[in-house]
Amino acid sequence: MQYTVTVPSTAAGTHAYYSGTQGDLQVEMGLYGAIIVLPSTIPSACTSGIHSSNLSAQSAHSETDFRLAAAAYSHPGACYDREYMFQLSEIDPRIHRQAEEQVLAAGNCTAGTVGCSLSVATEPYVPAYFMVNGRSMPDDMDPNYAPEYPHQPYNGNPHMHPGELVLLRIIGQGRWQHPLHEHGNHVRVLARDGNLITSTTDAANNLAGPLLFTTTTTPGMTLDGIYYWTGKGLNWDAFGHNTDPNKTGHADCIPDGNGYYTSVPSATNYFEWCQDHNKPVQATPLGSVASGGPATLPDPNIFANGAWFGGSPYLGPDATIRAVGSTGTTPPSGTIANSPTDEAGFAFMWHSHNEREITTNNIFPGGMMMMMLVDSREFKIDETN
Repeated sequence: MQYTVTVPSTAAGTHAYYSGTQGDLQVEMGLYGAIIVLPSTIPSACTSGIHSSNLSAQSAHSETDFRLAAAAYSHPGACYDREYMFQLSEIDPRIHRQAEEQVLAAGNCTAGTVGCSLSVATEPYVPAYFMVNGRSMPDDMDPNYAPEYPHQPYNGNPHMHPGELVLLRIIGQGRWQHPLHEHGNHVRVLARDGNLITSTTDAANNLAGPLLFTTTTTPGMTLDGIYYWTGKGLNWDAFGHNTDPNKTGHADCIPDGNGYYTSVPSATNYFEWCQDHNKPVQATPLGSVASGGPATLPDPNIFANGAWFGGSPYLGPDATIRAVGSTGTTPPSGTIANSPTDEAGFAFMWHSHNEREITTNNIFPGGMMMMMLVDSREFKIDETN
């Protein structure tokens, strides 16, 4: 059966669609999706100022702009630099087994043909698989279009660079409420169900969506929000710069009016918080915390730490090397499994705050769990797929 849907020009934002006939079974089987409506006009603020500078930084490091638009809504507060969608859902395997058994018993019949009607009990509902974009952890951190998941092409593994505004399009597509917790920062809500949340009393800054510690979606509801991370407030140089004259790789950090280094988009420490420049968490790798920083890193050559131990508090592959210097031992991220010349970023776990939902078939870890990776500018975020 085919339908034509007409979308009003004022309906910008993220919307859900799903079965409207036998939702308890058909939604369970995956009959749902997303509709994204782009705004009719893009505010000039979204193509100038810091957004233009962020776009220049992407271009300087050979990245492509994969945004659907420069803004989620026709409002200057809805500008963004990168975007991701997260469809949250769950599966009760008993329902699927029962449906499969009835189809096979009828001779692999085709839906809608005579004698091929299903009678599946959808209650009690006891889901055991919890998914982001159709995948559970760790599968949701594999690449998009990974060949081992031909029917779940999209991962749940967002990347960003410091200073970028990341638009999150979050949809509750199952039967349960899913409280998604984004570590690293709060999410500023723009809209729910495509309805921009505004204030009638604040004319200058009239967006009124809350800052949420956890973005909760109910079945069929969508939420658009902005996630932001810069490293401000860490009180140590996240890029690993050091004033030690015996070390190389010193970088400039000339603050703009907001305190960030934005004048050179091609710089690897673009958008560094300049107040913390040249304040490394330590000067040498094995226990010398020179500037009062919070961490004393262990020697990665001690196998008790594990061959996969990263442990570097620095953003970017070059930062760790700079912090160690030419006479230092193997830097903390330079283990056999994680070369310092490869990607080195900060990982923030994003997961359901319903603890059962971070399991797969009651086995931890799994389920609705993924990582937000804050990558240095040396690492090219490729969103080709």
